[in-house]
Amino acid sequence: MPAVALPQTVLPDNRFPRYEALKPAVSFWTRVFGEYSELQSVVHSTLYPNRVFKVLDYRQDALWQDRFQLDKRRRGEEQDAKEEFDRLLKQVDEQRYAPQNLSGEARRLYDLYADLPGEDKYRKLIGTARVQRGLKERTDKALEVSDRYLPSMEKTFRGYELPVTLTRLPLVESSFNLDAYSKAGAAGIWQFIPSSARIYMRLNEVVDDRRDPWASTDGAARHLKDDYTLLQDWPLAITAYNYGRAGIARALDKVQGASLMDLINRFESDRFGFASRNYYAEFLAAVDVERAYRARAALSAAAKPLEFEVVETQHYVPYDTLRRLCGASDEAFQRLNPAYRPEVIEGKLYVPPGHLIRVPYGSARAFEVGYAKLGEHERFDSQRVMYLLHKVASGETLGRIAHDYHVPQKAIIAANELKSVHALRVGQVIRIPPREEARPGPITVALGEATPSQTLEQKLKQAREEQREDAASRQYEQKQKQKQKDKARLSVARTHKVAAGQTLSGIAKRYKVSVTALREANNLPESATLRVGQKLKVPG
Repeated sequence: MPAVALPQTVLPDNRFPRYEALKPAVSFWTRVFGEYSELQSVVHSTLYPNRVFKVLDYRQDALWQDRFQLDKRRRGEEQDAKEEFDRLLKQVDEQRYAPQNLSGEARRLYDLYADLPGEDKYRKLIGTARVQRGLKERTDKALEVSDRYLPSMEKTFRGYELPVTLTRLPLVESSFNLDAYSKAGAAGIWQFIPSSARIYMRLNEVVDDRRDPWASTDGAARHLKDDYTLLQDWPLAITAYNYGRAGIARALDKVQGASLMDLINRFESDRFGFASRNYYAEFLAAVDVERAYRARAALSAAAKPLEFEVVETQHYVPYDTLRRLCGASDEAFQRLNPAYRPEVIEGKLYVPPGHLIRVPYGSARAFEVGYAKLGEHERFDSQRVMYLLHKVASGETLGRIAHDYHVPQKAIIAANELKSVHALRVGQVIRIPPREEARPGPITVALGEATPSQTLEQKLKQAREEQREDAASRQYEQKQKQKQKDKARLSVARTHKVAAGQTLSGIAKRYKVSVTALREANNLPESATLRVGQKLKVPG
């Protein structure tokens, strides 16, 4: 057996600055990850999360009350607490000059925010109440699970010349839950959404690499490297992982900022909400909690990392055949190869050639010997054809159905032996072939009725978002390059004397420099006007 690798203890790193203004938020998230139970609900303002209004504690109730009933009651009481927060704030605002008239919770709320500036400080807090449930148990479990994967993850990040501290992001994203799946369609420990996943890994009818901690880690490393390449700042790059790099680039451009704190202090957008503003603080808190755990775990045995060897398929092979060849149990084989979709595991589709298969350490040789002996009934030259079933609705045409599924009309006609494009009737169930022209396979598999409209809308929306993101990224890169050129030109400057009727843009055009470069060279604000006879330094 190879020597067991242990996760590295991450040390403070000046590439991840601890902004003074973020310390309260980091403190709050440290308590969320490391102190507050999942059965505690922390009520606070989104503007000042570290100032906790109250903590609803359900730890004792959970010992006797049904989980579903408790959760229903809990959601109701959380909403009541937020409404109470607003009601008390209105009372406090009315009595802000006579706090002696306040008592109980109202007085405590007054004291909680008394040191804030401004006469309307209490009024501004109305409507900002939020509830955060604790994550201690989930984080404790995540820290134990992470020991299995972090050594390999750290190796991947070092290979891309990235700080290994970044491998702690899954504590924030998913609590290292391989099966994590969000309402937005994000999956796996790195919580890739489909549009991003298709850029950095495989996502198709056979595999979803988001579910694979090794493959998704490689994708996350490249994603973060791309974020940093564009933004040249780790707090911004980390926030971009949550918000989108093009969105961060646009936001910086809008506020003429250069740092995360510029965005937090000056950028206003409904999309750039509590989650995005707090994402970097959450990351720092998770790093702190993990570092403390690592110090404690050093005194005991850490969870053993998964050890394996890698083999490669040369044909289309049933999943269960591959499992049998390496002698692993269903559970062990799936834990090493978690990306395969249910259709593959159930034998409806084959594992294609060229796939790297992880097998238990020491079993690669036996696998290769067994693979070489496979007969024609266990290895194939083509994939199985997988059809979707579609029930024709009133008003649907073959053209519309083909458009919704991104499949040529003639492919649907051939798959169903239709005589013409008009040979459809309401209620008829037709087979929808794969998007790409399918190679002939030994078995046809029907997967059940499909509902393409919602999926199609989501895909179109994702495509539009990707186009906007790409365009914004290119625009931002061009601006950054122009700024660098302009800064270089500042080193050698000429002088121009402003004549009557001249404008800044006209002067910039004359000397073939940008207006921005002229403004920066002369410290001119956006609202500045030129005076006749004024001397301007011209970079270049």
